[in-house]
Amino acid sequence: MAEHSLSLANRQRMELTGVTNVITFDEEEIALATSLGYLSITGEELHINMLNLDEGKVAIQGSVNNIGYKPQGTDFKAKGKSMFNRLLK
Repeated sequence: MAEHSLSLANRQRMELTGVTNVITFDEEEIALATSLGYLSITGEELHINMLNLDEGKVAIQGSVNNIGYKPQGTDFKAKGKSMFNRLLK
């Protein structure tokens, strides 16, 4: 298993290792698959500045409000579908 680390400076710049995939991203939420589970980062004006999945490295910039690990099997795509379904009602 690849080592996973997270470094956050001033809630503005984040560097991660052990990232295996980017699940979803927009300016308000970035969801990543890491060697230790799913990671959700929420905030404002979030941008992925560097992405190297071969080395498992990601750099993010923006205003970070929340960082949380989700259990394996969490379906991030289902969350988006339910929000879309609510808009159609």
